[in-house]
Amino acid sequence: MSKMVSISEAREQLSTFIRWARDNHGDVIIQNRGMPEVVIISYEDYALLVAARERKQREEALRKIEALAARVRQRNLDLEQADADALADEIAQEAVQTLVGKGLIRFQE
Repeated sequence: MSKMVSISEAREQLSTFIRWARDNHGDVIIQNRGMPEVVIISYEDYALLVAARERKQREEALRKIEALAARVRQRNLDLEQADADALADEIAQEAVQTLVGKGLIRFQE
C-alpha cells in the first residue's frame, strides 16, 4: 500500500507519515512537482530491501566469477597437471610472501 504526498505535506506531517509507514508496512512516496523523489518505508522493510540488494550483488559477482573461470578453463585446456601444480605452488608462494611482507602472518623458527 502506497501513499503519495508532496514535499510540503511531508515537511508539515513528517512524523505522521513515518508512523503510517511503520505501522502499515506501506510506502510514503514524496513527490516534487508531481514526480516521485524519495520514499519513506519502515526500517523492517528497509532491512529487507538491503538484504535483497546484497543478494543481487553477490549473485552478479558469482556470475562474473563463473564466466571468468570458464574463460580460464578454456585457455588452459592444454595445460598438463604437473604444470598446473607448479603454477599453483608459485602463486601460493607469492601470496604467502605478500602476507609476510604486510605483517599479516609470521613464521616461527
